[in-house]
Amino acid sequence: MDNDRDERKRPQHLRLVVNNPDKRNARPATGEESFVSFEELVAKRDGLRPDFYRGLGRWQTRAYEKLEVQLARRQWPYGLDPQHGRLVVIPAEVVCPETLEHGGTPQDEVLIFAADDPTGQGICLSLEMILPFWSDDDAVMEDALFTAPILPYGMLFLEENRNDNYLDLIYRLSFPLFPSALTTRLLERFFAVARYELAETLAVLDAFPEA
Repeated sequence: MDNDRDERKRPQHLRLVVNNPDKRNARPATGEESFVSFEELVAKRDGLRPDFYRGLGRWQTRAYEKLEVQLARRQWPYGLDPQHGRLVVIPAEVVCPETLEHGGTPQDEVLIFAADDPTGQGICLSLEMILPFWSDDDAVMEDALFTAPILPYGMLFLEENRNDNYLDLIYRLSFPLFPSALTTRLLERFFAVARYELAETLAVLDAFPEA
């Protein structure tokens, strides 16, 4: 995987802020990342908002503001995490209720962030989720990646979890915004695509031999 180019377009330290240690026996961690519960992010959202928006460009600011308005209208619970890379954190079951049917838990989360697109002429709205599929055998994780469906909009990739050094199977969806027209209609399609692709992927992984 070409991580160098990828890292320029995503926040550093992009990681779920809630882990599920009961799902795996962790290897010794090389570096412990600070733990922030989702409930804390929601409760402190207004207090965290100044740090979240501080230093953002105009296009990113407008995209995040529009996203917050739309999430409030949907009455979706969400948190703002300025510590791990300007992340909007949403429970995965809210975005894709089928997650709970395929091995997910209420602690699983979806992360949304806005970053400059490769052209420098706009931004991309991106959604990421660590899928509730795990094996301590790297070869199994690689086979699961190859077995998963080919998605028309999103993508799947493997990334080493810095907390326990195991591989995570991650789903990402990115929509370009030019320059930052995050409309209600576009956001509805964004979440509709994410739900469809996540549900289809998780159903296929359920049938995987090591699941």
